[in-house]
Amino acid sequence: MKLETERLRLEPWWPDDWREFRPIARDPEVMRYITGGLPWTDEQVREFVDRQIRHFDGLGYCLWRLRELTGPSLIGFCGLQPLAGTDEIEIGWWLGREHWGKGYATEAARCALADGFERGGLKRVVAIARPDNAASRRVMVKLGMQYVGDSIHRGISVVKYAIEKAE
Repeated sequence: MKLETERLRLEPWWPDDWREFRPIARDPEVMRYITGGLPWTDEQVREFVDRQIRHFDGLGYCLWRLRELTGPSLIGFCGLQPLAGTDEIEIGWWLGREHWGKGYATEAARCALADGFERGGLKRVVAIARPDNAASRRVMVKLGMQYVGDSIHRGISVVKYAIEKAE
């Protein structure tokens, strides 16, 4: 199972993918709005990949690993997962710094949303971000998501956006 866009391939994870994902999760700029810039440990990277494998096996979707169609390297992730501590499904994305500003997050997220609504049978998807993460907020708006409010998630102030399946 994989999804494709004009420029990207969204694929399920394999256990050894944590090694290729590690440089992204250890980049302080990528982690700026996730952990305040603190890099993930190898254990956290492995747990993330293992969790995505479990999500795909159990739900049929996950935060898909991303690759450009023209290259073999992992460039980040984008997709859907349960929003921890809630009964909602969230969409999320991270890209390696060298892939910022190319429209990849929006392109991949549109594909993941469509798959979640069509194949996954989802009715509503949310996204959260730190209030000062302007780039992620722009992606949410480009996806047609609507701002629904501010909240605290895992002790961090976030903004929340949502989109419902078009009937």
